[in-house]
Amino acid sequence: MQEAIAVEAVRFAPGDLARMLRRHQRELAAGAREPISESDGWRHMKNEDGSGRLDAVAVEEVEAAITALRKGEPWASVARRLGRVAHFAADANNPLNSSAADREESRYFVDFALYADSARPRFALVSYGADQALSGRGATRNLLDRALERGRQLYPAIGREYRRIDWARGADRFDDRSTAFAVAALAYSHAVSDVARLYRHVWRAGGAPPTRVASLVGERPSPAGSGSAAGASD
Repeated sequence: MQEAIAVEAVRFAPGDLARMLRRHQRELAAGAREPISESDGWRHMKNEDGSGRLDAVAVEEVEAAITALRKGEPWASVARRLGRVAHFAADANNPLNSSAADREESRYFVDFALYADSARPRFALVSYGADQALSGRGATRNLLDRALERGRQLYPAIGREYRRIDWARGADRFDDRSTAFAVAALAYSHAVSDVARLYRHVWRAGGAPPTRVASLVGERPSPAGSGSAAGASD
């Protein structure tokens, strides 16, 4: 699921960036997988009681990707960093990472992720402003806050669905007309849209280095300011 979101969002990225990410899709996918091995679960959640650091971690990853572009790091490294951005933005769109209100959540947390991934090929991807640029101070944080708030609104529905099927395996019991399917599909489309907007934000804030220059200097983006103006390829 994390890889799929990172890769799917590329279709909404500015043209030059999209071409480079497709060329380095392996590194992009690796970056999306990388945080899964982290042992600190608090980095992947932000509950309404304030516990968790997901919002702060996601902002840090976005800033690291912007810095990588500005410094002209190799494109393989930039793609991996954008994969990490995608991972944490996707986490913010998983309703189960936005709340801990249900004491029985541990009974279905992993299963819902497995169910959503099994249902993913049947989702109809919807763009929620995927091609729109972020603007204003704190734009990344605002995007994440909105994602978390959406998740908290959807969160209770997941627990109700698992109670309805008596804690059975979701892939065996949820059909495509179920609330569980609707929640998973909605979260997926919002995740892809948010990741695409963050790709665009990183591209613009990082100086939007031209890919022609990048290919001429051994797959390294030109440092910001040495090529076209930010957003020129957007």
